[in-house]
Amino acid sequence: MTTPPAGDPPPPAPPAPPAPPAPGPPAPPAPPPAPKAPTAEDLARVEAALAEERRLRAEDRKALDALRRDGMSEAEKAIAKARDEGKAEAAQEHAQELAAAEFRAQAAGRITNPDAALAVLDLAKLLKDGKPDKKAIGALVDQLAAVPPAPGRIPAGAREPGNVDGDLFRDLMRGRP
Repeated sequence: MTTPPAGDPPPPAPPAPPAPPAPGPPAPPAPPPAPKAPTAEDLARVEAALAEERRLRAEDRKALDALRRDGMSEAEKAIAKARDEGKAEAAQEHAQELAAAEFRAQAAGRITNPDAALAVLDLAKLLKDGKPDKKAIGALVDQLAAVPPAPGRIPAGAREPGNVDGDLFRDLMRGRP
């Protein structure tokens, strides 16, 4: 091999070997194992944890409200008190409307006039924790449905056997109606 004269460009380098082909997409991971069905113990534990979380949240809300009230002026406290009383009254009315609707739904087809029964009921007694007590409403409907309705008027029918032999004209001629 000869060396190129000075000033000439160097000979080209041999081409690089081709790159290996890119690997294909990775295989999907194996599916996770099927979850076990929750047991009654698992459900009880979760329900207890949820009840505890709700209790703690209610405590935190009360503490936050107390801190807010501490920083209020007397006028702001009076406004907040009136607002709270209004909310409580509206919630009570709404709960009674829900109790009446629940009563109507459970009494449908079992009591002849559920609206008349609602007119004399104290709906506040059918509430539990501000919500309709479905068990108490069901028990009341069962009790009211067990009472038979007042007997109706039975229309008067024939008092004497008439037209005994089947000939109305002959009976009229003999003086028997």
